[in-house]
Amino acid sequence: MPDHRDDARYSHQKMLRLEFSEERVYYGVSRDVSVAGLFFIPEGEEVEVEVGETGYLQLTTGEDVHRFSCQVMRVTAEGLALQITDYPARFGVAISHDLFHSMLTRMRDRQ
Repeated sequence: MPDHRDDARYSHQKMLRLEFSEERVYYGVSRDVSVAGLFFIPEGEEVEVEVGETGYLQLTTGEDVHRFSCQVMRVTAEGLALQITDYPARFGVAISHDLFHSMLTRMRDRQ
């Protein structure tokens, strides 16, 4: 099946919090990220969610905590494809900054 997404994706693991309601909060890591969304892999438990559901994704970068509305675009055995539905440009800046910071840290660790 061809991939029709326009935004480039980057491999980046980042701890995240995904909230659908007060009772449905999941923690996990990102896998592929883009300026408009990411693939979320939950820790441990199975996530009960359907395509089209909306929630909030929390991303911490340094001392800043960012919260973005998101929608479930795809559900697989591995996790969820999430699209950011509000302020995707702000999400793109936050995840790009975090990705860049991660790269610099890895480069310094190699020296």
